[in-house]
Amino acid sequence: MYRCAKFLRAILMHLPLGVSLVFGKMIGFILYYNGKKRRTAFKNIKLAFPDLSNKELHRILRKSFKNFGLSVVESLIAPRIFQYVTLERQSDNAQKGEILVGIHSGSWELYNCFLANQFPYAIFAQEQRKKNLDVFLNELRLKRNLGVCFSLKEVVRHLRANFAIGLVADHGAEKDAYLVEFFSHLVPTPKGAPYLAKKFHKKIYPCFGHRKKNFSHTLTIGSPIDVQGLSDEAVLRNLNVFYEDKLRTYPQEYLWYYKRFKRKRDLHIVVLSDGKIGHLKQSQALLAFFSKTNYQVKSKTIEVRYRHKVTKVFSEVCAALTGKGCLGCGKCLRVLVQRDTHRALEASYADIVISTGSYVAPINRVFASSIGAKAVVILRPNIPFQKFDLVILPEHDRTLAPNVVNIKGALFYPRSLEDKVKACRDFFGLSAERKISVFLGGTFSDEKEFQESTKAFISKLKEFSLKSNYKILMSTSRRTSPHIERLIEQTLEGFKNCEAIVYANRANYNFVFDGFVSLSDMVFISSESISMISEVLSLKKPCVCVSLERLDGKYNVFLDSIKNDVSILRRPYDIDLIEPKESGMFDENKKRVTKAIQALL
Repeated sequence: MYRCAKFLRAILMHLPLGVSLVFGKMIGFILYYNGKKRRTAFKNIKLAFPDLSNKELHRILRKSFKNFGLSVVESLIAPRIFQYVTLERQSDNAQKGEILVGIHSGSWELYNCFLANQFPYAIFAQEQRKKNLDVFLNELRLKRNLGVCFSLKEVVRHLRANFAIGLVADHGAEKDAYLVEFFSHLVPTPKGAPYLAKKFHKKIYPCFGHRKKNFSHTLTIGSPIDVQGLSDEAVLRNLNVFYEDKLRTYPQEYLWYYKRFKRKRDLHIVVLSDGKIGHLKQSQALLAFFSKTNYQVKSKTIEVRYRHKVTKVFSEVCAALTGKGCLGCGKCLRVLVQRDTHRALEASYADIVISTGSYVAPINRVFASSIGAKAVVILRPNIPFQKFDLVILPEHDRTLAPNVVNIKGALFYPRSLEDKVKACRDFFGLSAERKISVFLGGTFSDEKEFQESTKAFISKLKEFSLKSNYKILMSTSRRTSPHIERLIEQTLEGFKNCEAIVYANRANYNFVFDGFVSLSDMVFISSESISMISEVLSLKKPCVCVSLERLDGKYNVFLDSIKNDVSILRRPYDIDLIEPKESGMFDENKKRVTKAIQALL
């Protein structure tokens, strides 16, 4: 490597600059077709500029690799092109003995050597992984009057000798580095610059270089930052703001394939909704689990609307065919979803995409692939499980796979309970007396049987409430038929122990379910309501599943899977015989999901 590099430099030093220019562009072209580097670069550009279209992102990506290829050549022939570098100063500053801070933008090796020919200058460098390349690079630096420091002790010695010191703010962050925003993401940032500036009473000068054309450059030394009286985090944030402003103007100048954001401590999560409240609640529950990690979570929800029923079927084909080559593409999204949905997706960055149910699962996979995000789906999708990074399924689905986490019932995470309980109590003017709550769903097989059973159950419920001195809180669901609603009106409205009735099809409130359950000593739910049963168990309230019709398939499997957590009430509905049970389902689900999230991150 060492001899090859010396030989290449010897040739380039004698070749016409035009030939060297073509050679540099060829290097950039070759690097661009390195799939791994291109994918990393695209993800980072999307992360920094989520509002740009894929077309604009790819344009930046191509220019970035081309410029890097030219920078490789420039690092070898730097003295030949010093005359094409223009130095701009934003203040009357003397760089002797001060601290210059830059990032990997433009042609940083060229800039360092150029500055070393302007005044005494040394850089704080890290050794290259390839030792021979490191030896060659440092030989070149020393020949060009550029001082090289590999330790803090050497930096201090050069500062005392009145050298300006060059540091970078996007490389070599310590394990205990400060987390500072860079393009709205928390990234570890080296704290060496503010430390040295405060210790030796220096100012910090931010630097940024950009290519004007071919081998012509402009190197800007910004206005000094006086660190005295500022926290280290504030100093580093000021530096990042300077670089963000420059990169918004010259985004093609950054080394985007460098893993600047690899150790970022925030998570951007996009939740894809199919418009169903139950599905959205499960996605939000998973979002709450992510919020309990050591990451700062930022989220947005996008409702997915397909262009046509046919495109829903086609979306599953697209999802099944997605792969690494789809990164930065997203062309099929334009065909699959409506224009407003596509615009919302294209303007979004995500580390993780979450959806619930089979309806939007294909869009989850396609969208996640197009931006390099991880795809997480709750409930069974209609495409192969291996297409997702994590699949969360209820145990009653009886599915095992390496990326599948089985939980009991539906996913739920209690949130803002105290506020909801207060809102519920105040809205209905509830008393402080003991309460039971009842939630009725809707029939799946026999409406007549459901109606007769409901009538018998309510009769027994009224007897129980009078005998045991319980107040009743009743709520229907959107699946409840008008016949059942009329039955409730006839049998419970005006009953002295009934404190509140909510007809979900007429008016509903987001505090009703959590409020009713939290205020009750025991909760009765019709057996077909899998999600509500799961939520009650997650709230750790004694739950009684009321059988109002014959159920089969997944419902019986579900009830069997939670038989140790609930009580089952069948005709003739002898409530007095019920022995309330406390459930540990939420704790077990939490343990499983938390473990899966840790593995995913």
